[in-house]
Amino acid sequence: MTRQEAQSQWEKIVDKGFYNYATLTRDERVWFNLEPLANGGIIDNYINNGGEHNLDTIQDLNYLGFNDVAQLMMKINKLFKKGYPPTEINERNDEIESWGEKYNLFLDEYENIFWSRSADLEKALVIHINCMTFG
Repeated sequence: MTRQEAQSQWEKIVDKGFYNYATLTRDERVWFNLEPLANGGIIDNYINNGGEHNLDTIQDLNYLGFNDVAQLMMKINKLFKKGYPPTEINERNDEIESWGEKYNLFLDEYENIFWSRSADLEKALVIHINCMTFG
């Protein structure tokens, strides 16, 4: 099944995840967290809703074998005052904005590394989706 063919299941998972994230199964959570990352990149993940579940996203990357991408995210997390991004989007974006150009080269490099791995992440995500059972 392609991701397009799984669109209705994806929509159900998104609704469930936004309504009550804690009720997602492990497989659903992996899809919920990694789909936006695969489509938007690392920085986009931080400035949008993906940053709320950053530590889970890192676990989910490791679960699918993308330890290198998880390591990139852990390095970015160290840039935050507390060593991890705030879960509240406005607080997180305010902190990112306060960095100014200080980390631009660093972040650009990590974004480029991510995009060099994104096709593999996409393939792994499709395999994951095809292994899921939908009730």
